[in-house]
Amino acid sequence: MTRTPVADTIIEVCEVSKVYRSYARPSHRLRELLSPGRQQYFRETRALDGVSFSLAPGSRLGIVGANGSGKSTLLKILCGVLTPSGGSVSVRGRISALLELGAGFNPQLPGRENIRQFCMLHGMQADEIEQAMPEIIRFSELNDAVEHPVKTYSSGMAVRLGFSCAVYVKPEILIVDEALSVGDAYFQNKCLHKIKALLDGGTTFLYVTHSADGIRSLCDHGLWLDTGKVRLLGSSREVGAAYQAEVFRRMANAGLQKVPSTSRAPVATEAARPLRHQAFAERVEPLRTGSGEVRIQDIVLLDEQGAETDRVPFASRVCVRVFYQARQEVVGELSVTLGITDSSGRQLMHFNAASEGQFIPQDGSHALRVMEFTFDCPLCPGEYGLIAGVGTFTENPVNSGQLLVDGVVDYCVGGARFAIGYPDDGQNVWGVVHAPCSVSAYSLD
Repeated sequence: MTRTPVADTIIEVCEVSKVYRSYARPSHRLRELLSPGRQQYFRETRALDGVSFSLAPGSRLGIVGANGSGKSTLLKILCGVLTPSGGSVSVRGRISALLELGAGFNPQLPGRENIRQFCMLHGMQADEIEQAMPEIIRFSELNDAVEHPVKTYSSGMAVRLGFSCAVYVKPEILIVDEALSVGDAYFQNKCLHKIKALLDGGTTFLYVTHSADGIRSLCDHGLWLDTGKVRLLGSSREVGAAYQAEVFRRMANAGLQKVPSTSRAPVATEAARPLRHQAFAERVEPLRTGSGEVRIQDIVLLDEQGAETDRVPFASRVCVRVFYQARQEVVGELSVTLGITDSSGRQLMHFNAASEGQFIPQDGSHALRVMEFTFDCPLCPGEYGLIAGVGTFTENPVNSGQLLVDGVVDYCVGGARFAIGYPDDGQNVWGVVHAPCSVSAYSLD
């Protein structure tokens, strides 16, 4: 992401640092005060170190990084909750932030009164608050619970109240920490659609997450923080891919096996393929099942131009390649299956190469082979997973045309993830799948 001229920015962060001082004992702080400049008892912890970036109005910045990398500290500085130890921050616009569960709420007061106070703190007039109150309560779906003290709320209920307030104060800048991950899948989806509506209206958006998929689906820019420093600043796709590759590398190293970092390049070279396959094996190993005569080596998504990707446009034609290799002689009619799952692991789509008469060759070769699945994707925007398997199949005696699994040779969960972007033409897209329809209206009188 290139630096934007100051006159065209809504947020300007220049060489910002944040240093915390900690003392081993309370008495050490007093000793230091009594001997100014002569002796130091504190230990410095640098939460942020020289962070710089700028955002134009309407930008969408996703911030990723491991725990302790400084993500939440940066957001608190932008919100004015913390003061930087060095550098400068310029924010031009009304900020609404959802940083922590129930942050800013009085636990002794009921939800309705907390809504009123939240709106007042964000500059809304009394008549505006009373007008917004029913909408906030309706969106939060707290119903009668809004009359109860916030201290009686579950974490999910606190998220509902906090997010509902944050989006209904008409912010110019919306900042969301990963608090939404606590909510249920239904409310998360509802929040994402509300965020999308705000972004379409020109709201500047900052989103902190541990998920590379999250920033690719919601953001156009990405910032990767590592121990308080900027490790990478660029497009959300570039930053997401680099961060995901680092996560995979750390997962592999945690198993005491050195696996080189293998980010998803646009085109895989012959030299890089063994490293990719090794990284794939590490990812799927914990839940891998099957007898093992044939092993799936990789799952790759291609866009309409044939380039490897982890993000495709809405309502596009996509291709998925499943790489597999026989480890011993193949016996029987083995075939490859491909599944698409939602974030909870529920399978939404299923393809079986056996249905098209495609089976794994019984030629005794151990060559690397590919089974390619091409289809028009009807799924709505969101984050999805790719799973694949190898097995034998029989006809369902009850439901004609359905194949049942007879034997599992290999089954890989968590092999790959991808995102489907929102449409650019303003379509109103909801649910899991989308189908074009025509609407007519008429009278029966």
